[in-house]
Amino acid sequence: MEQPFLKNRWNNLSEIIPENVENFISIYNEREPLLLEIEEFARKEKVPILLPSSANLLKLFCKLKQPRTVLEIGTGIGYSTLSILYALKGKCELISVDFNSKRVEIASSFIKKSKFKATLIYDDAFKVLRELLAEGKTFDFIFIDSMKSEYPFFNYKIQALLNKNGMAVFDNVLFRGYVCGNHPEKYKRAISLLKKFLGDVKTYPNFESSIVPVGDGLLIIERKN
Repeated sequence: MEQPFLKNRWNNLSEIIPENVENFISIYNEREPLLLEIEEFARKEKVPILLPSSANLLKLFCKLKQPRTVLEIGTGIGYSTLSILYALKGKCELISVDFNSKRVEIASSFIKKSKFKATLIYDDAFKVLRELLAEGKTFDFIFIDSMKSEYPFFNYKIQALLNKNGMAVFDNVLFRGYVCGNHPEKYKRAISLLKKFLGDVKTYPNFESSIVPVGDGLLIIERKN
């Protein structure tokens, strides 16, 4: 039986995995009831969230790394935020930033239901990143799910905020597969910036990077010890 979130998908939902494969993965990978509730909410309200396959991998990264400090850029309605909190059983300091006040409010209500704690910030991400750098804050784990065209401009700030052995995960780096071939003209600038970002990342001497073709493509960057 298909999960309700994956039934009657709406147009332009970012994904590179065929829908039948995503459906199978969704059935196979169990999620907490509150995450299923958010998936149903997202389906009804047509709100983009992380695909369950990507969320499951995100949880696995967190379980393996066990970060104590986490930064998220792109709270949305709290699906990825709660995926991280469930993976770590709430045992982390988590700061999440989003510029959409309505979605931050919805995310806050879901997080309140979970009984976990997180600091949600409604503000411009670039401004918040500058403030965190000025304060000397660093993080063990950073998750970025924002506008693709912003990634090259986040890049160096994210690196500077990572602790030794820290990990950063960028979502949507394959952008529906457009970075691999033909793409609509309207996405030309975003694709160009994404390709530059992915090319630059490979040249950094103190980082290891890899792309995992799950969901809409995840880029993993790890700072070497």
